[in-house]
Amino acid sequence: MEAGTGGERSGWHPLDFASAGGFLVYSASATITPICLVVLAREMGFGLTAAGGLELARSVLIVGILLVSGLVAARFGKVRSLAVSCGLLGVGLVMYAAAPSYGWVVLALLILGGAGGVQEALINPLVQEAHPRDSGRFLSFVNAFWSLGVLLTMIAGGELLSAEISWRWLVGGLAVFAMMAGGGFAAFLRQDPGRQDRSMAAALADKQRVLVAPGFWFFFSMMFLAGAAEGALTFWSAALIQLRFDALPREGGWGVAMFAVGMIVGRLAGARWMTQRRIYRALVLSAGAGVGVTGVLPWIGSLPWLFVVLFITGVTVACFWPGLQSYAVDRLHLEPTALFILLSCGGIPGFALASALIGWIGDRAGLEAGFMVIPVCLLGLLGMLGVERRASWLPGTRSDES
Repeated sequence: MEAGTGGERSGWHPLDFASAGGFLVYSASATITPICLVVLAREMGFGLTAAGGLELARSVLIVGILLVSGLVAARFGKVRSLAVSCGLLGVGLVMYAAAPSYGWVVLALLILGGAGGVQEALINPLVQEAHPRDSGRFLSFVNAFWSLGVLLTMIAGGELLSAEISWRWLVGGLAVFAMMAGGGFAAFLRQDPGRQDRSMAAALADKQRVLVAPGFWFFFSMMFLAGAAEGALTFWSAALIQLRFDALPREGGWGVAMFAVGMIVGRLAGARWMTQRRIYRALVLSAGAGVGVTGVLPWIGSLPWLFVVLFITGVTVACFWPGLQSYAVDRLHLEPTALFILLSCGGIPGFALASALIGWIGDRAGLEAGFMVIPVCLLGLLGMLGVERRASWLPGTRSDES
């Protein structure tokens, strides 16, 4: 079927790669703060609790925009909406680079959250729409670029900060790449598979059907726990390394880079080998392994071994975000775009609240103690996966094998 028909496409399509570029700059905008966090806190004079509050501020706008982005996509199309959001991401990054105070940083992060909310809401549904019968592989590939953005940001940021390059130059340079990603979407406006999509009234009706399905809220809770684990590791690992080992930003960046490499390996492996029928098993095995590795991670006393464990941790959490969303589409009788958007409304608060909670615990009992939030979340996810597989009693949930 030709591009733009909204049907199944065989193989790859240019919009898959535009989506990968969108995830690349979105993830870089989300992780530029963690690599700069220690330097930023010293320059502006705030503690761990306020540092966690930065992620909370960004995520508030992400969730708000997620709730309306389906309506925006119905009116303007997903590809056009993504092109504009990348431009707004660039504007927010320019404001961030010029920030004179903590309050100004919060304001810039609110803009980044708004732009990121559109990307969070629409990139995965765009891929799902292009490949409805085999979305797991394509989603794993595109989501690997989220992790690649983390990797590049941490390595480049750590090296430049250790060379005493101002964090402001890092943030300003990222703004340029965000504008370029917007151009990538703009180049394929005519190939939007949802150009002839439903009306805004139909989009609202789709969301209402999702919200009243009890099975949705079960998956929503699992996305919250998965987002908490991935987000906390992304946000706090660099600071843990710098504070625990009195290390340079370079070492903090390499630590998170190892976590990102693990996620890239996990997601590309999923793109190659994980069929739809294998998604559930991959989720269960990953959650079980994640409980063990994240439970020991903050107490490791050797930096090289900590890097190894961060890599393994990245592999274990890699499948959660794309895997849970793709699995939910298979298990629930619900419209995919609305389902993806509203599931992300569970994952993003998990990301933010876990980051804020770890900072709060860190100020009182040490950052190592705060990190124990992560295995607790993964243990909860593991338990919920076990219940869900037997949840044919949940209204709105399929009982067949996927």
